[in-house]
Amino acid sequence: MNYIKKRYKLFFFMLFFWLLLHFNLALETVFFGILFSAVVTHLAFPVLYDEKGFRYHGVYLHKMILYFFKLFFEIFKSAFIYIINLISRQYEPVLFKIDLDVTDPIQVGIVANSITLTPGTISVEIIDHSIIVMQLAKPGTSQEELEKPIRDNFEKYFKEKVKKR
Repeated sequence: MNYIKKRYKLFFFMLFFWLLLHFNLALETVFFGILFSAVVTHLAFPVLYDEKGFRYHGVYLHKMILYFFKLFFEIFKSAFIYIINLISRQYEPVLFKIDLDVTDPIQVGIVANSITLTPGTISVEIIDHSIIVMQLAKPGTSQEELEKPIRDNFEKYFKEKVKKR
């Protein structure tokens, strides 16, 4: 019982994310969602928890839910912008380094993965709290203009630490 009590929140979060990604309540989708959520919960629990409890105390659940909806919106919006950019042929790949204000490795990883999920951008490497990003941009675009969408759409959700360990 203690095993289930400690892991049920993570399990339901994984299942919610699975169903959100598949956007389908067919029996096989729910079955595989439960199966994979259970496996991921079992394997991820030792990484996320220690004897003192949850290792990560950076963002409230409601902020993460808002973040996921913002991420999905940005993915779909960027897909259409990416198509227009490819057709116009006015954009070229640009490599730049962004130093994030957040230093928690989990938060930096979430931001880096969000960048990669957004069409037209790829996180090439993470170095401490900096991310090297490849992005399509107009020639002559300034560093600030390249960083602004990342800071406004992803990083701002993690800047303020609401809970401390």
